[in-house]
Amino acid sequence: MLGLVVDLPVPGGGDSGSSRIIKSVRALLDFVFLAQYQSHTMESIELLRDSLAAFHDDKAVFIDLGVRNSFNLPKLHSLTHYMSSIQLFGTTDNYNTEQSERLHIDLTKDAYRATNRKDEYAQMTAWLERREKMQRHAASIDRRQRDLQQRTRIPKVIGPPCTHPQYVKMTRHPSKKKVSFNALKLRYGAPHFQDSLADFITEANNPGASRSALRSRAEDTLLPFQGVPVFHIIKFTGSDGPQVIDSVHARPEKRDKRHNGRIIPSRFDTALVQSPSRDTKQGRIKGRFRYRL
Repeated sequence: MLGLVVDLPVPGGGDSGSSRIIKSVRALLDFVFLAQYQSHTMESIELLRDSLAAFHDDKAVFIDLGVRNSFNLPKLHSLTHYMSSIQLFGTTDNYNTEQSERLHIDLTKDAYRATNRKDEYAQMTAWLERREKMQRHAASIDRRQRDLQQRTRIPKVIGPPCTHPQYVKMTRHPSKKKVSFNALKLRYGAPHFQDSLADFITEANNPGASRSALRSRAEDTLLPFQGVPVFHIIKFTGSDGPQVIDSVHARPEKRDKRHNGRIIPSRFDTALVQSPSRDTKQGRIKGRFRYRL
């Protein structure tokens, strides 16, 4: 476009008129290409602002030559918002200006088709005003119907969540026959497994002992083994049948030897387990929730 206006003869404008046209066209083209950048900095946004200001400084040449009477154009006004829009919403390839095109169909084309093509402006205005009144009336009716349904609806009984009973389903053989306590600590993320196992064994062997006595006996408990079998998955079935409804995984990272040694990422699910907790002061058993791997 710039090549078309270079050395373009301007009637009655002289060299000054031609240079003003070139400056305005060049400034507008700079603005267009800068606005299409896929990334921006404060420096590029300042260049965008300077290009738009340079265009406005020389755009009056088109009025002086009688090409236009004014620059009261919506799209020309929208250029002033590009800098702030880029800072707020990102580069211009993230959004478009099709909204105004859609409004042109709803508010202009459809309205014009409803007229008799004579004195159309007054008829289009009346048509749009009537449609807006109909939309507000329809929205009011819809809102009142929803309010009536909410008032006549039977309130639901709100209570604690009720879960269906689930049953543990284990495979016959473990995923790993023997995993050392050190591997459980380093690969499975269970550094306190050995201590927790000693506490469990002590509590099972001494059901009537107090908490302090169990703690001291657990410290003296000697485990005659250095590893335990590990199941990488525990499945849960419902009371209706053998269909699996949930599962818990505990599996470290490993390499798949059958597929060129690709790495299979680790997976550790957190399960919420309900276990009995002793309360020796009141002489009763309470349910307590614990997080376990």
